[in-house]
Amino acid sequence: MSTSETPDSDNDLHAWHQLSQLADRDEFRSICESSTVGICVLHDDRIIYHNPSLAELLLQPHDRLLGARFTTHIPGDHDWNQDGLAKWLASDDDERHERQLRRSDGSLVDVELRVSEIRFSGRPSTLVLLVDISARKQAERLSEERLAFEHLLTDLSASFVNLPVDQIGTQIDASLKMLVDFLGNDRSTLVEFCDDASHVEVTHSYAVPSCPTFVIGPFSISHLPWFIGQFQQGKCVFIRDTQVDLPLEATKERQHCQKNGIKSNVTVPLKAGGKVIGGLTFAFIEHRCDWSAEVLSRLQVIGEVFTNALLRRRSEKMLSEAADENRRLREQLEQENLYLRSQAVLTHTHGGIVGRSDQVVRVLSDVEKVAAVDVPVLLLGETGTGKELFAHTIHDLSHRKTRTMVTVNSASLPATLVESELFGRVAGAYTGAASAQIGRFQLADGATLFLDEVGELPLELQAKLLRVLEDGRFEALGSPKTISVDVRIIAATNRDLEQEVREGRFRADLYHRLNVFPIQIPPLRERQDDIPPLVWHFVEMLGQRMGKSIKCVPRKTMQQLQQYPWPGNIRELRNVIERAMILANGDTLQVDVPKLQDQVDDLPTALHEVERQHILHILQTTGWRIRGDGGAAQLLDIKPTTLEARMAKLGIRRPNT
Repeated sequence: MSTSETPDSDNDLHAWHQLSQLADRDEFRSICESSTVGICVLHDDRIIYHNPSLAELLLQPHDRLLGARFTTHIPGDHDWNQDGLAKWLASDDDERHERQLRRSDGSLVDVELRVSEIRFSGRPSTLVLLVDISARKQAERLSEERLAFEHLLTDLSASFVNLPVDQIGTQIDASLKMLVDFLGNDRSTLVEFCDDASHVEVTHSYAVPSCPTFVIGPFSISHLPWFIGQFQQGKCVFIRDTQVDLPLEATKERQHCQKNGIKSNVTVPLKAGGKVIGGLTFAFIEHRCDWSAEVLSRLQVIGEVFTNALLRRRSEKMLSEAADENRRLREQLEQENLYLRSQAVLTHTHGGIVGRSDQVVRVLSDVEKVAAVDVPVLLLGETGTGKELFAHTIHDLSHRKTRTMVTVNSASLPATLVESELFGRVAGAYTGAASAQIGRFQLADGATLFLDEVGELPLELQAKLLRVLEDGRFEALGSPKTISVDVRIIAATNRDLEQEVREGRFRADLYHRLNVFPIQIPPLRERQDDIPPLVWHFVEMLGQRMGKSIKCVPRKTMQQLQQYPWPGNIRELRNVIERAMILANGDTLQVDVPKLQDQVDDLPTALHEVERQHILHILQTTGWRIRGDGGAAQLLDIKPTTLEARMAKLGIRRPNT
């Protein structure tokens, strides 16, 4: 019956009272016989009249209802006796009562009752109207179940959010208890698949006090091959009656359930990325499972919550194991010789240049590109960075390598002798010039001339040098004869030639002619990764000369060498290692690393170099972070773009980390 058939309006109340008044008339029976609502008349709790709809509602034949006690159809404790009926009769006629009645087959049906006092066949009686509200009550129960499940799912999901990984196991135990309490089964167990294909791992289990929990630990698949195989394939397993519903091949499963008193069993596979990682099982021991298909679909959603928790725990475990392994390897390395020569020395096959850093690799790439092209090269970099070695590498990779490269250090020659050294002289060219001298340009004919510290050349000689670069011609000092040569120029300087041009100390046309292919040689402080191989290079070279064999450099010492800024660059490093080799007595090299305060006298005086070192210091302080709060640009009180432009101009590059 639908709830719309329940008397709930003024017209219904009027009809109800009319029915009560018609009890002794033929119209009463006519109305009752045709009504779809169950109607009966009681006298002293016995049914003295009922209509066909009541017999249909209670699943009782007509002759079984007449004379039977009405209260026998009300299950459990109740107040349906004559006194209870009298109380109802004294109450408001509009009052309704919801009850459950027991049918002849033992099932229960939800009804709404209306009770009224009447006279039937001349004696006081009770008229009872019963409306079937089972559909409505079932819908209400389903709605309540869905709402309760939503709350359960929310609580389960929230319990794992932001939970420390070491607490996930405890929360899984609590969640299994929550499921048993909510769903009404007797035991819930979590199973995970492991690397061992013959076993699964039972990781968590909760059971009501009257039932045993599943044994935690490895469980052989051979004990329940059909059952585990089903959810291993990603299938939900629902065995409502383990003695009837199990297939014939599930012999071990039937024996296991019989031995452990399992009446029903349900398993939901736990899937991640198309792979089954485990299963969530629900066992019924005290009674059989009566879950609907809708409950099973809800369990799959719950399974996703546990899957996410397991994946997170596995990921954290893998990260922790990897961290432990890294820690173990690091400790092992610390106990060994961290800087064995066979592991640390990495020497490029480019003219003996030692280094493995990105900065050196980039420079060598430029060297290889320009070596075969017969154009001037300008090597820029601080004193001691090895510019001459890079010049030799360019020469050795060029087609001029069969001739010896000629070197001139402009800074080491007096200004009065530079011209004769470069271009030569005839006898008597000036006072004291008793004999003729061939200049370096003429010696380098067909080869390479390396002009070190070209920024030190006097202005009057720069024009003559420019002419040689332009057309390969010059005159020896004191001679009118023009000499033609084929010489490649590689120049080097530690000065900022652009600044020198602006201040009038270097010719702009010469600078542009030399600056065809500039190469910035990085200082040692920007290539810290190269310090260990450089140290071993010097140790090997000096050891052969001194007859000493060094096998170990302490890790702490090497770290100190890498942290020192080396204002004197590679030249300073070699001097420090040479001093340590002289003092070495055994096969372990102890190095006295210079202190920064000891270098005050060696600080650069050129403005651009002071600026460069200051920017480098700030960048190292900020971890090479340029932008944002606490960045280098903010500390220097300049725009980030301005700082980046200054870094590019000064040749400042971030070291390889």
